[in-house]
Amino acid sequence: MGLKKNSFRFGTVAAIFFTILVTGGCGTAIRYSYDARTNFPELKTYQWAKSNIIYRQDSLLESNVRFLADQDLGNKGLTKKEDKADLLVWMSYEYDYSGYSYQLRMVTLTISRADNNEPVWRGTAVGDIRTDAASGDLKKAVEGILANFPPKG
Repeated sequence: MGLKKNSFRFGTVAAIFFTILVTGGCGTAIRYSYDARTNFPELKTYQWAKSNIIYRQDSLLESNVRFLADQDLGNKGLTKKEDKADLLVWMSYEYDYSGYSYQLRMVTLTISRADNNEPVWRGTAVGDIRTDAASGDLKKAVEGILANFPPKG
């Protein structure tokens, strides 16, 4: 009888631990920083900088991040331009290779002044970011990154 009780207890503890391990790793951490000297309300237009990804370029990911960021920035009153904008938006991202597949681990958007390329704001999402449309992870990551842009006060 004692062996069954201990086996049940071990199985219960193992199931709880596994659940915490699996669901606890699903969150994405968002970090951002900015130049407090910047007068963000005067900056009204942006354009995308040319991609500088040199390792594993993912044009589908880049297109989706741009689309999502364009929606968010447009909702905040910024206007996208093809040239002569106030701001440049740079994108970078990192994948991990697990031996079977690549997993997106980080997306960073850096916003700099177009006239001097000095960064004025940077936001990063770090975690397991699934890129399939059904998961919504990429949308949440981009929205999370831009949630604090422009910074308040």
